[in-house]
Amino acid sequence: HYTFNLRDIASVVQGCMACTHKKVTQPSDFVRLWVHESRRVFSDRFTNYDDIKYFNQMIEKKVDEKFGMKLADIGPEGKPMPDRLMFVDFLVPGTDFESRIYEDSPPMEELQKLVEEYLDDYNSQYVPMPLVMFGDAIEHVTRISRVIRAPLGNALLLGVGGSGRKSLTRLASSIAEFNTFTIEITKSYRLVEWRDDLKSLLLKAGMDGKKMVFLFDDAQIVDETFVEDINNILNSGEVPNLMK
Repeated sequence: HYTFNLRDIASVVQGCMACTHKKVTQPSDFVRLWVHESRRVFSDRFTNYDDIKYFNQMIEKKVDEKFGMKLADIGPEGKPMPDRLMFVDFLVPGTDFESRIYEDSPPMEELQKLVEEYLDDYNSQYVPMPLVMFGDAIEHVTRISRVIRAPLGNALLLGVGGSGRKSLTRLASSIAEFNTFTIEITKSYRLVEWRDDLKSLLLKAGMDGKKMVFLFDDAQIVDETFVEDINNILNSGEVPNLMK
């Protein structure tokens, strides 16, 4: 079963508020944005295609009932709804993060070319990642980018080993011009080292004002306290007694 609460409703509203009046000029534009945010907040957490299909049918019904529109007809610029509905904020490379505009993505061919350019930039600066940017991978990058741009954004990425969760997160972090922070596990890595790393991360984000992405995977859970500390950060923004 799935557990949803008012935070999820707030996330949908928060995503809708990310657009500007310059990009949402018609009622259909806002309905399309609402459909996208609802899919990101709810549908992306479903575990099977039957639930996703049910959700899409419910969305289609509500768009018809509440807005008097047909979901298939509310694509960008009066075109049919695209198979992959995506909103992104990185269509103009080099734009300051605060000045980026959240808007409809272009056709997949154009978006693929743009993401591949970002990947080339990443590979020229860091350890190269030989990624193939096909449709699903690009869609995952847009999902992660949406989470990064959201205040207090966080996500749990599920998948089999080697499916690219960390690589796509690093790419999305680079696209947003955030710094990726991760821990290095050694034989002697325990709670003291973990707390020191958390201090370093929070000081960089809080005191230095750097934009940070904390990338943490299940193989790094040496102690269950690590998960408890992360839970505290997500809930309250701090770890009790960390700075003592």
